[in-house]
Amino acid sequence: MNSLVQVLLLLIVIGGSVGLFFVVRRQRYLRSLTEQGWAFDNSPTLAATYGLNCPPFGLGYGRHIDDLITGRTAQGVDFAVFEYGRLGYVATLALPRPLPELYVASELRPGAQGLQKPFGPWTVTAKDPAWAEAAMGAISGSLGALSSQWPVDVSVDGTRLVGLGAPREAVKLRAFLDALGPVAVQLAGPSLSGYTGEQPPAELSLYSHPSWIYRPSDDRFLSQVAHDTGGYSHEADDVVLAEVHGLRMIGLTHNWKTDRTETSTDSDGRTTTRTVTDNHSEPVLEFHLPWHFGDLSVNWSGWGDRVRFESSDFDRAFKVRCQYPKFASDVFHPRQMEFMLRAQPLPFSIDSGRVHIGVGANDPAVMARTAEFLVAFFAGVPNFVWEDLGFKEPPISRELDGF
Repeated sequence: MNSLVQVLLLLIVIGGSVGLFFVVRRQRYLRSLTEQGWAFDNSPTLAATYGLNCPPFGLGYGRHIDDLITGRTAQGVDFAVFEYGRLGYVATLALPRPLPELYVASELRPGAQGLQKPFGPWTVTAKDPAWAEAAMGAISGSLGALSSQWPVDVSVDGTRLVGLGAPREAVKLRAFLDALGPVAVQLAGPSLSGYTGEQPPAELSLYSHPSWIYRPSDDRFLSQVAHDTGGYSHEADDVVLAEVHGLRMIGLTHNWKTDRTETSTDSDGRTTTRTVTDNHSEPVLEFHLPWHFGDLSVNWSGWGDRVRFESSDFDRAFKVRCQYPKFASDVFHPRQMEFMLRAQPLPFSIDSGRVHIGVGANDPAVMARTAEFLVAFFAGVPNFVWEDLGFKEPPISRELDGF
C-alpha cells in the first residue's frame, strides 16, 4: 500500500510540474505580446471575423477562432491576428475602404473564384483582370520584400488585407506584420483610388452569397419553421438566412434529445433498468412567401388526391397533390412541366405561404439551387393564376422564369 501511495504522490507531483510548466510558458508568451504594445484576448468570438467572406473565410460551417492579438504595424495600420481553425495564425490588416477580391500566392487559394494569371513567382486570382493588373503594379515590390522572409499567401477581403501563415512567436510576428504593412498602405494609395469593392457583410456570411447571413447557432429560428417537437433540448445550429427575390429563406440543422428506458436481466435473474439518451438531428429548409399562393405538394404527401397531367414523363417524375385540381393544372402548364423535368427539384410542399423542402443535409449549395428553382417556378406561373389569387400584376417578374 505504501508503494502505491508513493506512486500516486509521484504522479501528482509530475502532473503538477507539467501543469506549472505550461502555465509559466503561457504567461511568458502573453508577456512577449504585451511588450510589443499589443492586446490579447484568450477567448475571442467570431465577431472578430465579421466582414471577412473570401476564402478561407466564408466557407462551410464549424468556424472557430482562438488567441486574438490586436495592435498596429510600424506603418500605423491596425491589425488583428487570430488562430483560425486548422489554418494556424492569420493576420488581417485594415484597409480604409472595401476593395475588390484578390489572391496572391504560390498556388491557387482553395475555394477562391476568379481568373488566374501568373505574376512572377506567384499566381494571382481575381474576378476583375484590370483590378489585378493595377493592384499588382502597386504592391509587387512590397510583396517581393515580404517573400524574402516569408511565403507569400495574401488576399484582399473587403476592408482587410489577409495574410496566411503568420508566425505565433511575438518577435517574428512583429517582423511579419511590419513586412505586410506596406502592402496595406499601397492598396490604400492614390494609384488604386478608382477601384472599390462591395460593402462587406455586417456579420458572418457565405462565400459567393455575401447577402446571406450565417449563424453557428440561433435557437430563435426554430419557432419559425416546421420541425419535430418531441423530446427536449431543441437547438438550431448552422442557421443560414437569406432573401431571394422576396422569398425569405431559413435553413438550419435541428438537434434535440429523447430519453428511453432499457431493461436487462442478468444470469441470476436480476432485472435492472437504465435511462438512455438518444441524440437526434434533422436538416430543415423553408422559404416563406411574401405573397398569397395556393397549397399544393410535389413528391410530398398531403392536400388531396394526386393530380395527373397529359405528360406521362411528368407524371412518372412527379406526384402532384392539391385539393383543387384546376389550380394545379393551371400552375403546371406544359412549359412549367418541361422546366420541372429539366430542373429535377427536391420534394416540396406549399402550405399557408411556406415552402417546405425535403432536404437530406444542411448544404448551402442545395439552398442556392433550391432558391434558384423556386424563383423560376413562381415566375413561370401564368398571369391569370395570379389574377385569380387577387393580384393585378404578377408579384414576381416573368423574366425570371425557367423557360
